[in-house]
Amino acid sequence: MFLLTMSLMIGTAGLPHVITRFFTVPKVRDARSSAGWALVFIAILYTTAPAVGAMARLNLMNTIQTGEVGSPTGNVKIDEVPDWFTNWEKTGLLAHEDKNGDGRIQYYGPGLDAKAASYGWAGNEMTKVDRDIMVLANPEIAKLPNWVIALVAAGGIAAALSTAAGLLLAISSAISHDLLKGIVMPKITEKSELMASRFAMAGAIILAGILGLNPPGFAAQVVALAFGLAASSIFPALMMGIFSKRMNSTGAIAGMLAGLLSTLIYIFWFKGWFFVPGTNMAPDDAAHWLFGISPGSFGAVGALINFVVANVVARMSAEPPAEIQEMVEHIRVPAGAGAPSSH
Repeated sequence: MFLLTMSLMIGTAGLPHVITRFFTVPKVRDARSSAGWALVFIAILYTTAPAVGAMARLNLMNTIQTGEVGSPTGNVKIDEVPDWFTNWEKTGLLAHEDKNGDGRIQYYGPGLDAKAASYGWAGNEMTKVDRDIMVLANPEIAKLPNWVIALVAAGGIAAALSTAAGLLLAISSAISHDLLKGIVMPKITEKSELMASRFAMAGAIILAGILGLNPPGFAAQVVALAFGLAASSIFPALMMGIFSKRMNSTGAIAGMLAGLLSTLIYIFWFKGWFFVPGTNMAPDDAAHWLFGISPGSFGAVGALINFVVANVVARMSAEPPAEIQEMVEHIRVPAGAGAPSSH
C-alpha cells in the first residue's frame, strides 16, 4: 500500500499532460501558485475517495440487510428492492439470483455463513457487484437529488475528456516534434510535422480503444498502472535534471529505459504480455508477487531502479557540456535572484 501511494504521488508529478500545463502561464509565480492549488485539490480527492467507497459499500449492505444478518427476515424481499437496485441491474453491473427460492436476497460476508446456517440456509445471492459503478450509484443509493447524480456523472466525463485531450496532445507532439523532427527528420516542414502529429494522435486513439475494450483490470488498477509507468520513467529524469548538474543524456536515457522496462516486465509477468489474456507467466495474486508488491505498485521500485542506473551510467560517461550545467544552475537559481541580504 505504501508503494502504491508512492507510485501515485510521483506518477502524478511525472505525467506529461500535467507537466505541459506549467508552460501555459506567463510567470514562474503563477506556475507555483497553480501547482500549490492543484496539490490542495488532489489531497482532498485522495483523502475523500476512500470514504466515498466505504459509504457506497455501507449503503449497499444497508439496502439488502433490513434486519438481523442471517435471519429469515434479515434480507430484503426481491419485490421490495429500491428503484436504484433495479436501475443498475439493467446495466448488467449488478445482479442477483434467488438460489433457495425464498423470495429474498441473501448477502453474507466472510464469517457470517455459520450464523446464517443456523436459520436453515447459508449463501450469497448477490452474483455480481461491479466495483466501478458503486461510486456512480452512491448518490442514487443515498436518495440525493437528481442534479447531484448528474453532477457526479458530468465530473467523471469532464475529467476523462480533459485527461484524454492532454495526453493525446503530449503523445502527438512527442512523436511528431521530439522524435520525428528532433531526431529522425530534422528538415521536415511544419505542414508535414502537423500531419505526422495527426497520424500519431489517431494511432494513440486506436491503441487506447483496444485497451479500453480489453482492460487489464478495473479502473483503479488501470490508473495505478499508468501512474506507475510515469513514476518509473519520467519522474526520476525530471528530478535529476533539476537537482544534479552531473546528470547527462546518456545516464538519463539509460535510467529511463531501465525503470520503464523493469516496471513493464513486472506488470506483464502477472497481467499478461501487452495485457493479452492468458499470456501471464504467473498468477496475479499476493502469493506470487515479489515481496508482496502488486503490479500496480511497482512504479516506485522502477523509479528507484531508474535513479540508481542513471547515476551509475552518468558517472561512467562524460560530464554534460558547460552550457547544460549552467542551464541547470539557472533553473535552480533564476537570474536576478541575487545574493541574500541582511535587514
